[in-house]
Amino acid sequence: MTALTIGVFDGVHRGHQALLKTAKASGLPVRALTFDPHPAALLSPGRTPKLLGTLDERVARLQEYGADRVQVIAFDHAFAALTPDAFIESVLKPHQPELVVVGEDFRFGYERRGDVAALQAAGLKVAVVPGVFVEGVPARSTVIRQMLAGGQVSEATRLLGRPYTLTGEVVHGRKLGRTIGYPTANLAAHPAVLIPAAGVYAGQATLADGRTFRAAISIGTNPTVTDNGLLTVEAFLRDGFDEEIYGQTLTLAFVQFLRGTVKFDSLEALLVQMAIDVERVLA
Repeated sequence: MTALTIGVFDGVHRGHQALLKTAKASGLPVRALTFDPHPAALLSPGRTPKLLGTLDERVARLQEYGADRVQVIAFDHAFAALTPDAFIESVLKPHQPELVVVGEDFRFGYERRGDVAALQAAGLKVAVVPGVFVEGVPARSTVIRQMLAGGQVSEATRLLGRPYTLTGEVVHGRKLGRTIGYPTANLAAHPAVLIPAAGVYAGQATLADGRTFRAAISIGTNPTVTDNGLLTVEAFLRDGFDEEIYGQTLTLAFVQFLRGTVKFDSLEALLVQMAIDVERVLA
């Protein structure tokens, strides 16, 4: 017997965490069912959102917040075509749920025809968790995406319950930073994952071995030094960091938006501003 919760869980924000907390409080083993790819990728490809993390990160977060086991379900045409009754019989009941924990707006099955009443009519015990609001703002993946797209990382942190992160491999860049006294680590983020708005952020960098460093993070096209238009994610690591980490995995946490992207009149003017940015990271 299990406490079962189900959803996309993109970002595993405070709303999702409330589901897991309710499931955990039952005293039963908690099982979370999640989908990949995002349903919109199949049902509305032109409107597929950027994700708030990779699938591996989502699974790890679900486990961190209370899931004893996570099962990833392939969201394909056959799955999307399941009627609500078929969904209950073939997806939910094989897990022998003593309790099904869902949000108040939970819908399932073909054309989202299934709801909480359908679960109860099938003889399932259901715990309905109200939506979570933080300072009047709903904890929803769509809202968090909007915040990040506007550089509002502090506000996104409140809905996520932790800073937003990007994880990827450190790749070679132009190597300009090392020539001007600010060597940066260039991050190759997963293409499906949302990158916050262009600008400079105060944050934290975590290496694969778990060490953490304060970091000034820059997202943008570096208009002062190049006009190639390519978006980069770069981090200048503080606290005495001085190592080669090409090819390693790096996680960047976004704590505070410092300023937007500016095209300076000269490299010297850029350096003056970079010194100010770094000092604000240390503050």
